[in-house]
Amino acid sequence: MERDILDELIGRELLRQEGSKHIPVDIDKQVQEQIDQVTAQVGGQEQLKKTLAETGITPDEYAKRVRDNVIIRGAIESAVDKEVKIAPEDVRAYYDKNPDQFKQPEMVRASHILIRCAPDATDEVKKEKRTQIDSVRALVKGGEKFADVAKKFSEDPGSGANGGDLGFFGRGQMVPEFDAAAFSLKTNEVSDVITTQFGYHVLMVTGHKPAQTVPFDQVKDDLAKFLKQRKGNDVTRDQVASLRKAAKVEILAPEPPATPVVETKPVQAPAK
Repeated sequence: MERDILDELIGRELLRQEGSKHIPVDIDKQVQEQIDQVTAQVGGQEQLKKTLAETGITPDEYAKRVRDNVIIRGAIESAVDKEVKIAPEDVRAYYDKNPDQFKQPEMVRASHILIRCAPDATDEVKKEKRTQIDSVRALVKGGEKFADVAKKFSEDPGSGANGGDLGFFGRGQMVPEFDAAAFSLKTNEVSDVITTQFGYHVLMVTGHKPAQTVPFDQVKDDLAKFLKQRKGNDVTRDQVASLRKAAKVEILAPEPPATPVVETKPVQAPAK
């Protein structure tokens, strides 16, 4: 394992050196965009500094690592773009030969309103929560927009701010009670109150997709990228091997011990 990691680090360094010969003019912009993206993902500048500090990395060291990654990615993409060409007929041929990969099960799109209630809550609390969800459902059935009611009353932090929208999902992706209700409702139909481990829900289906094979035109661009990436992995391995052959690589770490060969004697049948 140590030798495999070492070989990977050597390959990265060879790619970095190769990429450094053709550094893009906008590298500073690319580096900053990467850092900004990560900063947003972790929750802000202070959280990023805290995370880096916990791993023993300074902001300058982190910026250098991001810069190296941009250079390495550029070296890989340059080689792949030069060596790999995916023809439209190749994309079509893959699609036709692998129909199962493009089958899409029945899916529904739903919105919900959740009033949280723990399964072990007291009867008094359950009664109070049930009264709340009944009142919420009455607002929807009385003509108020489902999304507006969800934004105001739903206790689901993931969907409440989006009007309760959960997007499309297939069978088995939600808890059983929710799943059964979602796939039994018609579009724009409001459910009865549903009880799950999370509490009480009111559900409305907003879209439906029957089981289908995704059309070729809908996937051809992503499929072309996938085929290019798959062939690109071989190109990258060949590129690293070529760079390593031309470079002077000196490994000072000792060779890993050879796996011992254990000789076994055949088991003889017992004498009669």
